[in-house]
Amino acid sequence: MLVRGLRLLPSVEGLEREFSFSQTLILQVLGSRPEMKMNELAAFLGLSKANATGLVDRLVRRGLVERRHGEEDRRVVLVRLTPHGRAAARRLSMVHRRGLARMMRRIPERNLVVFIETLEQLAAALAESQRGLLAP
Repeated sequence: MLVRGLRLLPSVEGLEREFSFSQTLILQVLGSRPEMKMNELAAFLGLSKANATGLVDRLVRRGLVERRHGEEDRRVVLVRLTPHGRAAARRLSMVHRRGLARMMRRIPERNLVVFIETLEQLAAALAESQRGLLAP
């Protein structure tokens, strides 16, 4: 139910007509980095390389993402947001922040402290897990 609610946040702003949920994730992930290897992006999102490539292809056609080959290893494909893609990622981030703020206002303050501590622990555990996943 929580994930479903979070997935619906862009629909509040009409963004569901612009981006699929997976495209939203890609824009947000790439928005937090200068660039990323395609295989790392797929692994980070839990997608197959083929599925991630198809999603990125659509974002490339829309001028939101660009890809290039690695300089040291031409087999490596790197992806990054274009300026238009960065603007879209910022807009999506703002929509999510506003939606989360609306939801958080409904939680009693005494419960927020425990909730935030739990989220911080979860975020730390996820970050540690991702480091292991992306380690060479």
